[in-house]
Amino acid sequence: MMEINAVIDGKEVAGGAGMTILEAAERVGIAIPTLCHLRGLLPAGGCRICVVEVEGSNRLAGACHTPVMNGMVVKTRSSKVVKARKTVVELMLAGHTGPCIGDHRIGQCELNRVASDIEAGPPRFQMRKARSYPVEDKSAYITRDLSRCILCGRCVKACAEIVGADVFSTGYRGYRSKIIVDCDAVLAKEVCKDCGVCAEYCPTSALTVPGVPVQRKRERTEVAAPCTPSAGKKHDKLLSLLKGTQKEFGSVPEQFIAETARSLGMTMSAVYGVASFYSFLSRKPQGRHVIRVCGNVPCYLKGLDMIVEGIKKELGIVPGETTPDGRFSLELTNCIGACDAAPATLIDDEVHGNLTAERIADVLKNYA
Repeated sequence: MMEINAVIDGKEVAGGAGMTILEAAERVGIAIPTLCHLRGLLPAGGCRICVVEVEGSNRLAGACHTPVMNGMVVKTRSSKVVKARKTVVELMLAGHTGPCIGDHRIGQCELNRVASDIEAGPPRFQMRKARSYPVEDKSAYITRDLSRCILCGRCVKACAEIVGADVFSTGYRGYRSKIIVDCDAVLAKEVCKDCGVCAEYCPTSALTVPGVPVQRKRERTEVAAPCTPSAGKKHDKLLSLLKGTQKEFGSVPEQFIAETARSLGMTMSAVYGVASFYSFLSRKPQGRHVIRVCGNVPCYLKGLDMIVEGIKKELGIVPGETTPDGRFSLELTNCIGACDAAPATLIDDEVHGNLTAERIADVLKNYA
C-alpha cells in the first residue's frame, strides 16, 4: 500500500490510503472538535464543526470524511476555520431551545462542551420562531425532547448501524427539519426495550432512558459497513413510486407509505422522510389544481407577498389551505425554476411569470 504523507499544523504525518484528515490529526496529537461524528459510525460531515483549511482549496473541508492526499497541507486552527466553527456553534445554540441554564445535565451536553472548547460566545442570531415540542414520555424505554435536538443525526445512525432497527429518520426540510419516527409519530416502540443506544449517542439529552443517568456513547473501534448499491436502487425506486402516487391520487397517504415500506424492505420512517422532504409531494389530499408559489429570494424580492395576497383575495385561502369546493390548493415551495420571470407561480405543470396583482386574477379565472 502506498504511503501518504501530509502536513497538519506544521507536523508531518504518514498513513495509508483512505485515512481521513481527522484520523491523521489524531496520529500527531492534534485535536479537531467533532459533534455529528463519532468513532464507529460512518462519517457524514453534517454538522461542519470539524472543518479545516486545505492549502490550495477555496472551501473548508470536513475533517471527519475528507481523505488525506499525498502532499496535502492542512490548517486546523486558522482564523478562517475558527470563525466558521464559532458561527456554526452559534447557529446550533440559537436553535437549541432546551433550558440549559441551571440544567443538572449540562455537564453531559457535548454541544456545551464544544462551545466552551472553541470559546464560542452567545449566539448573534435570533430565531424568528423557537422550535418547541412537547416532551414524549409515552415510552417506558426512551424519553424524547425534540426541543433539545440539534439534528446531528447520531441517533439515526446509531440505531441503524449498531442496532439495525432503523427506528429514526430525518423528515421535512429547512427550518421544519426534525428527527421522525414512522410517519412523524410519538416514539413508543417495543424494539427500544433494553436498548438505549440512541440515548448514549445523543450529544444533548434530547434522548434519555427514564430513571437512568446519562451515559454518553459507547465508541466502537470497527466502522459500520458502507451502504450497499441496493440501498441506492431502493431510494430511486421509492422516489419514482412516490411521484407516481402523487400524480395519480393528488397525495401520498399514510397507508401507501406503510405498504411501500413493506414492499421495499424499508422502514416507515425512511419512506416518510423522503416523502416529507420534497415540497412537490403532499401527505394530505389536495385540490384539483395545485398553486405553488415560489418563495425563493428573487420571487420574494419582486412581490411574493403580493402574489399570496392576490390569491387570498380571489380564492379566500392562504398557503397550506384548500378551497371548500376542492378546486384549488395553495402551497409555498422553494423553487420552480422561473427566477428570470419572478415573481412567478406554478399551477399544476404550467408556469406563470412576471405576475402583477391584476394578472393573478386573470390567471386564476382560466382554471375556474
